[in-house]
Amino acid sequence: MHSFCKPAGWIAGFFFVTVIVLSGCSSENGDERSRFLGRYEVEEYSRVSYTQRPEYEVIIRRDRGTEDFVIISNFYDMDLDAEARVDGRRLILPAQTHNFYELEGEGELSGSVITLNYTVSSVSGAGDFHDELNAELKLID
Repeated sequence: MHSFCKPAGWIAGFFFVTVIVLSGCSSENGDERSRFLGRYEVEEYSRVSYTQRPEYEVIIRRDRGTEDFVIISNFYDMDLDAEARVDGRRLILPAQTHNFYELEGEGELSGSVITLNYTVSSVSGAGDFHDELNAELKLID
């Protein structure tokens, strides 16, 4: 009689298949941040001034101190390092202050393009600056 007809053989076979399936899943479910990493060309439109801002580039890299955050270098073309949390295909910029600016927003990855909506406000004494932006980040490499 074949070993798969015996309970011990069936259990061993089930265990073997389960291990193969789970090991395949773990390699596919690696670091979610990987799909966001790279150098992007940014096209932005201000919903406050109704103008297209000049194009610029950002680099998205892992935040080594966390499991689900990335750093966006040159954010808002102001040499700011913004932190963003990756949640599946979503990118969430929690409220954060850099130099004299507070920023916050969220976006979504589709293919190699990130659509991002965010605000930038002044936190200086005058507090007279506020911008709301729609941005499209296109992966360069």
